[in-house]
Amino acid sequence: MTMITGNISQISRFAGLIVLGLAGPVSAQQQDWALVEAAAKDEGALVFYSNLQPNGIEPLLAEFRAAYPGISTEQVRLGSNPLIERFETEFNAKRNLADVVVTYADERVYNGAKNGWMTEWTPPELATYPAEVNYQNMMFTIQQTREAIIWNTNLLGANPAPTEWKDLFDPMWKGKVGMNPPWRSLAIQQIVTYWQELGIPDAAEQLKANDVRFFEGSGGIIQAVIRGDVVVAELSDIPLNPLLEEGAPIGFVYPESGTTTSASRIFVAKNAPHPNAAMVFTNWLMTETGQAALVKFGGLAVTRPGVAPPSKLPATSDLKNVVDGEKLLSPEKQAEIVKHWRTVFDIQ
Repeated sequence: MTMITGNISQISRFAGLIVLGLAGPVSAQQQDWALVEAAAKDEGALVFYSNLQPNGIEPLLAEFRAAYPGISTEQVRLGSNPLIERFETEFNAKRNLADVVVTYADERVYNGAKNGWMTEWTPPELATYPAEVNYQNMMFTIQQTREAIIWNTNLLGANPAPTEWKDLFDPMWKGKVGMNPPWRSLAIQQIVTYWQELGIPDAAEQLKANDVRFFEGSGGIIQAVIRGDVVVAELSDIPLNPLLEEGAPIGFVYPESGTTTSASRIFVAKNAPHPNAAMVFTNWLMTETGQAALVKFGGLAVTRPGVAPPSKLPATSDLKNVVDGEKLLSPEKQAEIVKHWRTVFDIQ
């Protein structure tokens, strides 16, 4: 174990890796992890970038701080697309601000893995997970978002509740449909691509004709539905379960024609200012306690076996025609969707 003095008094090695990137053949022993935890306490801080459910991030971090009271936390929450853009810009400018990142992944993220964005390491808790959550010991899937249609149950009137994606384009909802714009979220780019595969012609033009209203992120959308700004909406189901538990007047459906899932992936930034704290937080999120907190405050099903799903939502395995949205997108497809929707809505 290498010990140095300075701003970080202990530089820990774990699973054959010195945290700051120096090679070293060391086994994954419990005493090594205890030293990582001690070094994290010495660092005393964590900067967390994520696209998680906005209202749940601070309660989630509060539970982490209760488990590790010597580590303060700071968080930045953005939609997946601007979050990736921000991290990439900062990385290229050598402004290493983020310790841990949670986001949906696209080609930029996988290229980032090749180009040094991520620390390669093995969280102690990884042994309890199925192999498919692990991307090259650099990025780990911790939960999944699904796309749904929601509505305000108090405002349907005599209109039937929507059941299928095509219902979003029905003139009965003109001016009463909400969604997150595709240029803001990878999850929306994925469902738009899936609509095309279902044979829905030019969703952008149809929704413009139906006077769709755009809101910032899934949290903005669901609050707009609760307020009555719109009656129905397309939603990435991140905030749905917590509000259903609170008794919000929300109905929802995952259409039988199918829906897409978006994997939330976590990685420790290669040049993290607080590398030990970053690993401790990532590993904590992968514990049974951390995963249960992620269900409670993040509102989504998680990937650790044996952790109970959200209380008000069906398991992904119970949905029909579930498609891995990540596999639908290429960089060319993303650029095509964003350009077309911005052009149709004259938003540049």
